[in-house]
Order: sequence, then C-alpha cells, then structure tokens
Amino acid sequence: MGKPNQQQRRAKKAARRKQRISGRQTNAERSSKAQKASLPPLPAPGPTLADLGWQLPVSRLVPLETPRTLEQLALRHGITGEDHVSVNGQRWTPEEFLALEWIDELCDDAADQARDEILARYGETIPADLALLDFSARSFLSVTTWNEYGIEARPEHVTALAQTPDLREALGILHRDGWITPMADGFLDAPGLLLQRVPPAPPHVRRWPTVSDFHARFRLDLLPADEVPTLDELLFACRFQWDLRSGLHPAAGMIWTPEQLSCHPWLVGGESKPDPLMIDECERILDRYGDEIPADQAVMDLAAAAFPYVMAGNFDFVDDKQLIFTFTQTDDIRQAFGTMHRDGLLIPMANGLLLAPTLAKVIDEI
Repeated sequence: MGKPNQQQRRAKKAARRKQRISGRQTNAERSSKAQKASLPPLPAPGPTLADLGWQLPVSRLVPLETPRTLEQLALRHGITGEDHVSVNGQRWTPEEFLALEWIDELCDDAADQARDEILARYGETIPADLALLDFSARSFLSVTTWNEYGIEARPEHVTALAQTPDLREALGILHRDGWITPMADGFLDAPGLLLQRVPPAPPHVRRWPTVSDFHARFRLDLLPADEVPTLDELLFACRFQWDLRSGLHPAAGMIWTPEQLSCHPWLVGGESKPDPLMIDECERILDRYGDEIPADQAVMDLAAAAFPYVMAGNFDFVDDKQLIFTFTQTDDIRQAFGTMHRDGLLIPMANGLLLAPTLAKVIDEI
C-alpha cells in the first residue's frame, strides 16, 4: 500500500488531537464545588450580527481583562498529569529529547525528520521551550486558551494576534511576551488569552477611504429591508463605549425640565468648556419650549447648532451637511432633521447621538 494522502493524514491527525484533548480532561465529578466556585465565570456572550445572514462569524485571540495562571487554566479544563508543567528555562539532552513520546503525535509521519532538524539546530543542549515552538510551527496542533474554544485555535489566530504572517515568528513573539507557555506534554497553554467570536462587518459596509476614495462623491440611500440592523445591533457594531453610554437610548417621548437639559453631556462639556454654540442653542430651546422640553426635538436642535456626526445603518459616519440636504431636498439642517425624524429615518438618542439605521452612506457612481 502507498502512503496515505494528505486528506487521510489530516483526518488521522484530527482524530488524534481529539483523543489527546479528551485524555487531558478528568471526570467533572472530580472537581469539588469549592474549586469551581473559586473561578470566575466566563464572560457572557455579547450580541452578534450573524443572524442577519451577512457573513459567518469569525474568531480572534484577545487578552483577558484579568490575568490567569497556568494552574487556573488546568483547573478550569480539568487537565491533570505530571507532565503538564511549563518547560520555560529547561534544557534537554539529546537522549531526553529522543525519549519524548509526543513527538510522533505532533509531527505525523515526519517525526524522524523533525527530530533530526532539532538536533542539528541546537546540538547537545536543547532549549525545551524553543524546540516545542519549532514543533508547533511545523505541525500546529492548537493552543489551549481560557475558554471552551481553545482546542479550535488555528494558526491564523496566532499570526493575527502577533501581527506577522510567519507562524514560527508569531509563536516566538507570543512566547516572549508571556502569552504562550510550552508545556512538557507537548501542548501550548495560553491562560491569558480568549478565543472570541467576532461578527464581521456586512459586505456593504464602506471601509475607511483609500487614496482613490478621497475624491469620490457620496450620497445617502435607503438600505434594503433585509440589511437594516436593529437599534441594538447598530449600537453594538459601532462600539459605542465612551462616557455617553448612560444616555444611549431613544429620546422620543421623553420630556425634560430645564435642569435636565442643562445636564446634557454636550452642555456640561466634561473636562473642557462646553461649545458656546451649544450654550446659545440651549437658551433658545428654553425660550422655545419653556418648562416642558421634548427631548428628541432638543437633541436635534443641539445637533443642528454644531452638526455632530450621524451614524448610518451601514456603520459609516455622515459628517457632510450636503448629503443630508440632497437626501431631504432642503437647504436647512433643522428642517432636514425634522423631516428625517418625522419619516422614521432619524433616531435622536438621549446622550445626543443621531442614528439612521435605515440609511447607508454609499459612493455615488453617477
């Protein structure tokens, strides 16, 4: 019989990987309730955009906010065994190196060649951590991360985090920076990393302009009904994570007192002084509405005074009044905002943001 083809080798390798992973895990009954209680829960999954049918979600390796240890990682995944220890700083003799049982599993049918390369590269004193990184770059098994997706980590996740296309260089960078620890059983542990599912942007999203796009003309257009994001999806996808988050809800139907209006983020100004245009507009709003101020109208009036950004449904900022004028067929920004709000195209938020989920900023090819 001839040698197995590449597809058969991949299938055998995947089966060995699953067997090896399952062999590292103990029965759940062996972990006491006290041990489980000592570990913080995994982060709750955030909202995704995958249900909209734009693209399949992708994954990326990201650092955990709270550092973890190798012991905590082993406890979380139920990993036991005397050989599950770090090899950082250890050195092998050629005899110790050749006695390692996991080399055959890690390198498939090229184990002998891999051994010869390591011996030729390091000689009589073999740095264990570097040798294991060499093996992993040659035949990548996986990286055990903090969450359940650890066994699904692929080479592209590692190279993306290290920002280099070369897998061996990427492993070296992450090892040097303390993110990856080679273990004596042949695995790479990463207790400080999480394999996180990230929804990609929809295909119609216009990225930041390239040089050729700086001279392009743009226009506002309606999004197809099946591509319009919900308000929550738009807010999540736009990553609104600044201090205005407390007022990130629609202002429609709300009535403000003059005191509430004076506490608006645009009028308070934070560490800097508020925009004088906003102060003048606030006085006009008080004269116009008295003690009962419609919040959505007040937000649009303040926005018209300085015209901050409008977030469109394709996750692009609209910062050109002319685009609004052309779409609404008017040359007055207050009237334009009022028309869009009346037609349900503009949603004023209590913190001053203006969202237009049903609109897209697109390149005008005419």
